[in-house]
Amino acid sequence: MTRPTKEFDASVPEKASLIADELALVLEQRGSEAGQYNVLGPDPWQVLWNDDRTAFISFLEGRKCLLAWRSPVGHPDEQGQLLVRLLIYGLKVKKAVFALVVNDATRSVGEDYGMVSIWMGTECYLDLTKWSLDGTRRHKVRWAMNQGTRNGLTWREAFPLTNDLDREGMARVEVRWKAERTERRTDSFLRTSFEELGGFRRYFVCERFGEIIAFVACTPVNARGWYLQDVVRLSTAPRGALEGAMAHALAAFKEDGYDFASNGALPFWEPGESWSDPHQFGFVGNMVVRFFNHQYRFRAINQFRSKFAPDRIEHQFVLRSQLYISPGVARSLIKLLKKHPGATNDGHYFNS
Repeated sequence: MTRPTKEFDASVPEKASLIADELALVLEQRGSEAGQYNVLGPDPWQVLWNDDRTAFISFLEGRKCLLAWRSPVGHPDEQGQLLVRLLIYGLKVKKAVFALVVNDATRSVGEDYGMVSIWMGTECYLDLTKWSLDGTRRHKVRWAMNQGTRNGLTWREAFPLTNDLDREGMARVEVRWKAERTERRTDSFLRTSFEELGGFRRYFVCERFGEIIAFVACTPVNARGWYLQDVVRLSTAPRGALEGAMAHALAAFKEDGYDFASNGALPFWEPGESWSDPHQFGFVGNMVVRFFNHQYRFRAINQFRSKFAPDRIEHQFVLRSQLYISPGVARSLIKLLKKHPGATNDGHYFNS
């Protein structure tokens, strides 16, 4: 096992907001996972580059920890090197490092450098060149859409950036959806906000009697694929509303010549299995997992998204730099997952 030292590398983080155009170009060419475009959002992401600025790792900095979300953007060989740079930066600022929802290549290098890894689920990819609702694999989606059609549901692509009615209709759905559960009103980078990243996204809605009642906001993975990211519906929406919006999005992407779509990472799930959590995280680690499950309801997410049977899966992991997570580090991590790290108690922001 190799241990990085402070002197091993002198990389200095850059603020993502100042180099957004450069990051967008690398993502378009080398992005590979759902959620990597979050670095272009409004949160105070920082970036460490490889030497020729063709690959990067992004992270948020809390009081006692650094949080990287998804694998570094770049070739698998570069991903491990970038993780090491983050570990070195963590040593310099004396903060624990967490890398959440990363691939096997990143996990392997992290373990080589003393990080603890935990399997956390699978990212599910759909091959758009073969996309179809025919047959038995996705019969639940087809049945739900047929029932929705009988209940007067229709689906279409929406354009909230240029169409006021679309924007107002989607905003109403999002506001009502968030009002149903306090946890949905998180202000962290994991929040649902359809207008963020609007210049990159595409939107697909379900309507009933001319009113938007559900939508899916899709974000690129790279120039060849899309992520079915935010799925939002009114609690009164009939069955099939969201399934139809997602299926309509996939059909549109296929028609436009894209290669694949990601249905996101499903926590503690793999095809043919239900909820699975065989790992021992320790007292504080289990506290963090319980927070995740309460906040995002893994079982419900998995049950719904797994209706879209994947054509390919990639196992995903959580890495941490410390063998034991102290209560202070756990609190710092949970804060990053609950609130924009530059947010004050009244919801306004200051420079981090």
